[in-house]
Amino acid sequence: MQHQVKSDSIEREIARIVLSECSFQAMLTKIADEIGKLFQAEACGIFANKLDSFERTSLVGCSKATVDCQTIGWWQGENFRVENQKQLIEKLSQSLFIDTKARSNESKSASCTNSGDCKIFSVEALESSVREILPTIICLGSLTKTRNETNGAIFLLKDRYSSWTDSERQLLEQLANTIAIAISQVQLQQQAQTQARFQTALSRISEKIGQNSAPEKLFETCLSEIGDALQIDRASIIKLKYQNPFKIQQSKQKVRGTVRVASQWFASEANLNLQQYSFNLQDSQLCQQALKLAPKSLAITEKAYFPDVPLEQLDNEINFDSSALLMMPLMGKTIGDSNCPLALGFLVLQHNSPRIWSDNELDLLGWVSIQIATAILHHQTLSRVQSIVDDRTSQLTHALEFQAKLTEKMRRQIEQLQKLNQLKDDFLNSMSHELKTPLTSMKMAIKMLRQQQLPPAAQEKYLNILEQEWNREYNLIKDLLTLQQVESGELALSPQELDLNLIVEPLALAFADKWQSDKGLSLKSELADSAVNLYTDADSLQYILEELLTNAGKYSDPDTTVEFSAWRVRHQEPTVAIAVSNYGTGISAEELPYIFDKFRRGKGVTDRAVQGTGLGLALVKYLVDHLNGSIEVASEPVAKSQTFVTTFTVKIPQFQAAIIDRQKI
Repeated sequence: MQHQVKSDSIEREIARIVLSECSFQAMLTKIADEIGKLFQAEACGIFANKLDSFERTSLVGCSKATVDCQTIGWWQGENFRVENQKQLIEKLSQSLFIDTKARSNESKSASCTNSGDCKIFSVEALESSVREILPTIICLGSLTKTRNETNGAIFLLKDRYSSWTDSERQLLEQLANTIAIAISQVQLQQQAQTQARFQTALSRISEKIGQNSAPEKLFETCLSEIGDALQIDRASIIKLKYQNPFKIQQSKQKVRGTVRVASQWFASEANLNLQQYSFNLQDSQLCQQALKLAPKSLAITEKAYFPDVPLEQLDNEINFDSSALLMMPLMGKTIGDSNCPLALGFLVLQHNSPRIWSDNELDLLGWVSIQIATAILHHQTLSRVQSIVDDRTSQLTHALEFQAKLTEKMRRQIEQLQKLNQLKDDFLNSMSHELKTPLTSMKMAIKMLRQQQLPPAAQEKYLNILEQEWNREYNLIKDLLTLQQVESGELALSPQELDLNLIVEPLALAFADKWQSDKGLSLKSELADSAVNLYTDADSLQYILEELLTNAGKYSDPDTTVEFSAWRVRHQEPTVAIAVSNYGTGISAEELPYIFDKFRRGKGVTDRAVQGTGLGLALVKYLVDHLNGSIEVASEPVAKSQTFVTTFTVKIPQFQAAIIDRQKI
């Protein structure tokens, strides 16, 4: 009856501890404390097997293998004295959890299913280990079972000179059932919390995928959610760049290439600013091993260090110590003739303490790895498509630019053809007029000269007409030949020293003979110096002056004055400027740019019966250029009048070679 009271009391206390404690290990430690004091033992230990639990509690000093598979609650009394408490707990945990083939039928042992060999909780092995380690101590132990499955064990240590009573054994068996239920309940709560974390991580990752985020943003979200859900220390996504992906085979040879860290996550904020790094693929044994296992994952429970390359291989000389490692491959498309897809990289998880990677974790990571690989492939496809689009756009832009250039060139050619056609029409019109009119006059004069008994005065008149019209045709042919010589570069120059007064005087007389009788024009000559000398080609200068005076006479209003002036240009020695001005209808602004074009005549000149072929000013421009000079034209209205003053200004430099020679003489 007393045992029943004690059992009820401790069970209520265990229930209270289960409800109040959040930490699995802290809960077991408090329960061990209550039970150890209840049995007046020297020490009490509770070992709970991890059934798909993700709580990362550990006991300092315990072996990594033990901590990975069990959570331990430990209590000891004040009089319990051992040389090395940590070593004792480690040895006891190792002796309790043993590997064997099949011992599930033994009375004091039960199986704990795990991958590989059958893992057995053995109380007999624990008691035997206590006798070896602590000869003065006796052990009382019992397994904790739910539904005929062992989920842990409880044991008590007592001085050898004492003994365990049957009632104490019965009480421990009863409490073992209560502890088993408590362990199972906490494990179920932890599993529910873990599943909730998993579901939250999946929801957030799915939301990020639905937003079509950039791969870098998706990587950050995946690593952050996985790290929080699995409660690991760090996670990263690494990408592989193979040296020759078409020759990768499942062979003993190392795969060559480069490993680049694309994204990282750390549980500790102190490492969040860590830069990315890269290293050679052939230098990492873990990467080589993971590639051979792909598409399966590489899971290591303890003593794993990644990256496993020399420090000088890393950009920042970083080396992470780690006990547990998982490398989940990110599978891509099939390369070459092999049916096995190529790994694009790995999802790498690391934890500072040993742990077993459960099936639930692997399922979660498998789904996440598929999403990451899909995002990488999608991004690569979009990049290729964008690259193709950019190339095609560039080609199209280049083609359009080329087409625009061709169109512009064609437009200019059309304009040039139109100008040539206009030039041809102007030429034909001018030639037709300049040939027909003199020939008609010559025919009429010849017909009149054939008359009998024609008075001498009439004969003289018609002979003068024949001579004038012949000179007109001769000058036309001469102008055409001169134009051909200038354009072909065959016109030779014979520079000589000229006195401008001697050239202007006969031109003035010829101008007066022709234009005073026809239109009542007068010529006003004004030279800046009494003697203006220049060294240039005489024939060219003669033609330029004759044509400018002839042009001024043609387009001057009757009874006006044509002005001729010449002067030396300051700051441009040795250069002489010559200007010829006349008063008349002027030249329109639209016609000014084309005044020196061949066969181009102003509008209305033909209607006004103004003689000319449109070659005069063109030849003037050619000859001025041939003399390395310049010519300008301006046509401006006279104030309070409809008359325009038109001025042609020619600047002719002297030949330097001749001047130098003269100075030497």
